Amino acid sequence: MKQTGTKVDPSVFSFKFVTDFIKLEAAKGPVIEAKIRAKWLSLLCPADLNIAFTLRKGDTRPQGMEHVNLVAMNEPGYWNHYFFNTWQYDQETRSRGWSMGPNIELSKPPKAMVPVVVYSEFQKKNLLDRWKGYDPNLVTIIPNMIDRTLFYPGQRTGHPTVGWIGYDHPSKYTKGAEVIPYLAKRFPEVTFEMIHAEPPKFKHEWMKEPLPNVKILTAVPHSRMPEIIRRWHVLVCGSKWENCPSHVREAMACGVPVIAAKVAALPEVAGSQMLLEEMKWGHPPATSIPYEWTEPSLNKYADALSMLLNDSAKASRLSEAAIKESLRGEPHEIAKLWYEFIRKCRDQYSK
Repeated sequence: MKQTGTKVDPSVFSFKFVTDFIKLEAAKGPVIEAKIRAKWLSLLCPADLNIAFTLRKGDTRPQGMEHVNLVAMNEPGYWNHYFFNTWQYDQETRSRGWSMGPNIELSKPPKAMVPVVVYSEFQKKNLLDRWKGYDPNLVTIIPNMIDRTLFYPGQRTGHPTVGWIGYDHPSKYTKGAEVIPYLAKRFPEVTFEMIHAEPPKFKHEWMKEPLPNVKILTAVPHSRMPEIIRRWHVLVCGSKWENCPSHVREAMACGVPVIAAKVAALPEVAGSQMLLEEMKWGHPPATSIPYEWTEPSLNKYADALSMLLNDSAKASRLSEAAIKESLRGEPHEIAKLWYEFIRKCRDQYSK
């Protein structure tokens, strides 16, 4: 590994991930992704590459990132990679020398046809459908990596406990918070733990009455997530849309069986788990899209949970399958995909 602050051999390709929130203490996906990516791509960095991550002017080095090469956002001499949304690469006027993805807003295509990283086949298809004429050869699939030094199996609670991870804003219904109150009423003997990225804004809509067996946690540091998840007997994912649900793969790495709708990229991440088919959401007065799951769809969650809670052999099989499938997010394997992409930028697109 190259040390921060050392001079770089001119023959080494310099590539930097441009972000202004590497230091934020937040439980949101893009921030967590940035930190995990910084950790492992730096630790495993091969000798022919110089990989850096940006730090806002005036920010000090975050704790635990002593091994990460941190540079200014406008540091010259680097290929710029913008991995979070369009406002970051709006500054680019060049047609070459930069790339983007995977956390990108598809409603605004880039000004130039440049290399793009996406999380999944599902996201790649959406991108090519939205960005008409974009060269598919420029699109590379790289899933999120899971830090397996943190996420691994542990001791379940003695009392049946079901987990859910997500948020209810800015999109009220995307993560399917309404699933948990429905299940909590059906299974009063089960404890349900909801982890929200931020304090929920619309709890009064998806949980209209107090439920004693529902516990809501907010803004939990990522470092604390493994100890919480390991206790769960099941993760219920209520999502209607996911490009690469890291929280699902992290739960699977802990050996936690997953119940989810068979939608979006979930089959790519949790194909071995209980994926519910023909799921539908309704259309109440327009507030946000997508809307709440229909009663028949919610009932499918309940049937699946009942089956898991009452069939220990099935739960054990799903747990073993979850651990095995989660290995696809192993840092060494995902890092190889990033290094291949970076070398492709160097060899094919930097001239």
